[in-house]
Amino acid sequence: MRKLTKRSTALAVSGLVGVGAAGAAWAAWTLTGSGTAQARAGSVVGLTVTSAGLPAGGLTPGNTTAVLLTVENRNRFPVRVTSIELEDLTSTKPGCEAADNVEVVNGAPLPDAEELTVPAGSDDAPATARIVWSGPLRMTADPADACQGAPFAFHVRLDAVSAAS
Repeated sequence: MRKLTKRSTALAVSGLVGVGAAGAAWAAWTLTGSGTAQARAGSVVGLTVTSAGLPAGGLTPGNTTAVLLTVENRNRFPVRVTSIELEDLTSTKPGCEAADNVEVVNGAPLPDAEELTVPAGSDDAPATARIVWSGPLRMTADPADACQGAPFAFHVRLDAVSAAS
């Protein structure tokens, strides 16, 4: 029988350590597991029109005008406005009946989709977008004289969808 030397003992121990380490590494790479989890979908938050108005010059006889809207989004995803409607047009100036002097043209074409997209926001940091909708209001060709400089008010209703990609 052969005598073990320090060198042969060291080689044998090194080989066993190497094989053991390889076995441990193989075991670490073949681990599996399982479990259960729960998730809850968020809820959407309605958009808010924070300002609505007309460009400088306002309504003029026989002409259409744009409506300028600032829309606020508190959802954590971007939204795209798909329709805009103006309702309940009124004027508080005596002698200027809004319905007799200004036509609401809700069928006016909407801007491009990019211009109708409001970025993602949050409750703490709502996002806003400025929408310029050309042509939804048209003053009659012969409005009442009392409508000069008259203030007009209207309600804005929006429909929107998620614009998340």
